[in-house]
Amino acid sequence: MKAVILHGGQGTRLRPLTHTGPKQLLKIAGKPVSLWGILSLRDLGIRDFAIILGNNHPEKVVEFYGDGSVFDINVTYIYQGEAFGLADAIYKAKDFVGNDRFVVYLGDNVVLDGLKNLINFNGEASILLAKVNNPNRFGVAVINEGKVIKLVEKPKEFISDLALVGVYAFTPSIFNSIEKIKPSWRGELEITDAIQELLNEGKEVNYSIVEGWWKDTGTPEDLLEANMILLDRFLEREIIGKISGKIEGRVKAENCIIENSTVRGPVYIGRNSVIKNSFIGPYTTIGDNCIIENSEISNSLIMDEAQISNVSIIDSIVGEKAKISKKDGLPSGRKIIVGENSIVEV
Repeated sequence: MKAVILHGGQGTRLRPLTHTGPKQLLKIAGKPVSLWGILSLRDLGIRDFAIILGNNHPEKVVEFYGDGSVFDINVTYIYQGEAFGLADAIYKAKDFVGNDRFVVYLGDNVVLDGLKNLINFNGEASILLAKVNNPNRFGVAVINEGKVIKLVEKPKEFISDLALVGVYAFTPSIFNSIEKIKPSWRGELEITDAIQELLNEGKEVNYSIVEGWWKDTGTPEDLLEANMILLDRFLEREIIGKISGKIEGRVKAENCIIENSTVRGPVYIGRNSVIKNSFIGPYTTIGDNCIIENSEISNSLIMDEAQISNVSIIDSIVGEKAKISKKDGLPSGRKIIVGENSIVEV
């Protein structure tokens, strides 16, 4: 079995964080969003991956993943160009897939449960579903007597609360179905329409319902929640570096300098970061090569090479190489979202 990772999209709901790079490379709990899914599929035995690139700095994706060998996988890059829907992106992988079965995984999702059931399917397709309170945001499936009978993309009226969570498995027959569908009212080729075409032809579509947690990381709030859940679920205490101060709970720090500071886990601190005279509170992820001085940070995402001094922030996301500072003392807690290479004085 092969895997196709969809790495396109503009990430408009995450701007300004996505003005300078793809949303799937934003780090949560120490790893880019898309890497969480890729590693989960790798651990199920999949080694051949195609990454479908969009037009939002695709070179950064290639730079990060390379040929995949550092992650014990093989990576092929496919350029989608202008985006015309999920089905269009999947069709671009037709030559890569060949005659093999394959998984499609939306790179901005974090779905860690249910993947094993997904890939062990008997029909022409397999879908993961989850109950949601806002089905008009998703493609949804109608189930009758244990069978999938209908799929609709972002229905305007309620027909089901079972949403497709962004992970699919197919045989190559899906490509024939994609060739038969027409663009939707959104002007896109919808994967829900292609799967519906399989159903119209009498072909079997398997499904399973995700009982555990999953997340579409489309908004800053989604990113912070995903970071929190992943830190809770996977983080183990491991501290490497020069440490003075108090380290409480599950903290992972990689080759860091922590001076006269308190770090209260769960917290992830990336490589070569420096923290001085500060408090780092629970559910915070700090990237590589960051500098944090005289500050308080909780429940936040601090991207690589950010610099923060003399501020107190909560529920915040600070972009790569951004600089946040205050010259005249420590303010009360603030919530901020700052894009890459920004300079902010609060």
